[in-house]
Amino acid sequence: MRPMAWGKNARALVCAAFALCAAGCAQPPSQVFDLAGASVPTHRSVRADGALSIREPMAVSPTSSNRIVLRDADGSVFVLPDVGWSAPLPRLLRERLIESLQKADVGAARIGGSGRALATDIRRFEIDVARNVAVVEIYVRILDENTGAARAAQNISAETFAPAHTGAAAALALTDAAAQALARIAAWARSRL
Repeated sequence: MRPMAWGKNARALVCAAFALCAAGCAQPPSQVFDLAGASVPTHRSVRADGALSIREPMAVSPTSSNRIVLRDADGSVFVLPDVGWSAPLPRLLRERLIESLQKADVGAARIGGSGRALATDIRRFEIDVARNVAVVEIYVRILDENTGAARAAQNISAETFAPAHTGAAAALALTDAAAQALARIAAWARSRL
């Protein structure tokens, strides 16, 4: 009977250790950043004929998370420990995109009724460590919501200097690159409506 009790205790101890380890991995980042300021200058009015439904951007892991991504010279991808965005990047980028479009006189909302949607795929949103640059690359499509057909499509990218690859410096460089990319997306979308 005694060995059986030790087996149960050992299993319980292993399970508890595993749970603690998993909980440690799931801890939120200690430094949290937003894409504040990632928008274009304000124009006077929003064009009613330019209303777009803005879909949440598509992204693959780890870009789809709230972590700040780095790419090494050998192409390997990793995330900054204890540093992250205030929300998962696709959700955060969608909000900033809506703001940027509205400031560029393009009516934009999460749900629209115009029959047109703006769909985006985040292809890169990372610090390129080898080149010391923040890279934002987003594939953008204006879709007919009734047929799903693309009315227009464009790959838009922006890069900014990223001298440091940690915490606030990495977040600031990515925010600057995002601001450039969002300004280009807003101008492109406005010219297509």
